[in-house]
Amino acid sequence: MKKILLLLLVLVSLQSQSQKITSENYYDHFVKFIPGNKLTTAWVNKYEVAQILEEEMKNAGFEWVSTFRLIKINDGEYVTAICFSEKSKVGFLYEGSHGMPDIKRKSLKSMYKESTGNDYAEKVVQLNGDSQFIKIKDLPNNFFILKEDPYWYQFTEKPQTEKVLVDKQTILEILRSDIKIIISKFQK
Repeated sequence: MKKILLLLLVLVSLQSQSQKITSENYYDHFVKFIPGNKLTTAWVNKYEVAQILEEEMKNAGFEWVSTFRLIKINDGEYVTAICFSEKSKVGFLYEGSHGMPDIKRKSLKSMYKESTGNDYAEKVVQLNGDSQFIKIKDLPNNFFILKEDPYWYQFTEKPQTEKVLVDKQTILEILRSDIKIIISKFQK
């Protein structure tokens, strides 16, 4: 009975996978299990995100663009922008946390905001090992938090089964598309 239910689950999953994966439907293509195959879910890392952000900001006409720049928000409030245009004063922060893929979190400003009420936090570590969190209640409007959470992809040990998964190339295209939409809202 379990094998029949598992087979039905895989068939339904494969049928839904036959449609083109887009930014609107990719969560529908999340697979929890593939029988007889090791399935891995991973997330795009901040260095790949920074590279795409830098490319897309430059392509959109932003100038003086740099990655991993320390930015002073207010006295005692600093953040590390994953990408920042000094000329336009537009930047992106990166929230490097994730959970099991859940489309409801994609629309959140940040997962940190949901759990603490603060938009963002930065951990500052001193040379002696002590640390403190700088919590930013409300970020300025010229910053956008790009979350790691929605940019997941999956792979297996058997390439033939990967045809039904959200692969890394697809999620990078979705990320790039989302970034284009976000940066179009900022003034150059």
